Amino acid sequence: MKRLVSWNVNGIRACTNKGLIEWIKKDKSDIYCFQETKANLDQFPKEVTELKNYKLYTHSAQKKGYSGVAVLTKVEPKKVITQIGIEKFDIEGRVLILEFEEYVLFNCYYPNGQRDHGRVDYKLEFYSEILKLIKKYQRKNIPVIATGDFNTAHHPIDLANPKTNKNTTGFLEHERVWIDKFLNAGLIDTVRDSNPETEGLYTWWTYRGDCRQRNIGWRIDYFFISKDLKFKEVKHLPEIMGSDHCPIKLTLS
Repeated sequence: MKRLVSWNVNGIRACTNKGLIEWIKKDKSDIYCFQETKANLDQFPKEVTELKNYKLYTHSAQKKGYSGVAVLTKVEPKKVITQIGIEKFDIEGRVLILEFEEYVLFNCYYPNGQRDHGRVDYKLEFYSEILKLIKKYQRKNIPVIATGDFNTAHHPIDLANPKTNKNTTGFLEHERVWIDKFLNAGLIDTVRDSNPETEGLYTWWTYRGDCRQRNIGWRIDYFFISKDLKFKEVKHLPEIMGSDHCPIKLTLS
């Protein structure tokens, strides 16, 4: 279980129509973590639910066409957790925790704080609850991989226009502090560990104004891993279309 992909697909049905399955068949990674699937399991395309050699796990929101996470994995996990025991988060389909022999995998779709900042407190509370769960595994010396759309750019290098976005959710100071908290808990930001000063490494671009072609984006999707997990390579795949986000691929040593 060494090759993992994380991707906010912005609708599993739309992404499937744009070539998702064809790409998976070429890519052949061991695990695919999807966020913002926007579908109940019975609405997932058959090409996804019947994909050969993979088992599918999903957690959908109560609200139709909203949020949702899914994992395709070649190896069956020992345990799958979808509920963290807090109803206001559980009903939004934001969490899949899969326990494997080698590590525990957190695939999460972290909330968007909204333009009026109306959900920033909700978002930060969600961060807090997920970090508590991560620390529980760490106390048992179980390695953690935490991936997904965190909806926050960590440093000015992680978005094209930091100065004009300092009051925008996703780059507010008290949101960014939470990325520090994940790292201070003993996790590594794999992309920055490999590319500490490389600019232009983004994972999301607005559909407006040719921003993807011009690479005016944000890095808001991450692979965080425990320090005792070694990785060989991590890369963004901006050439893979199908969503306003691009996939990230992590290869463990």
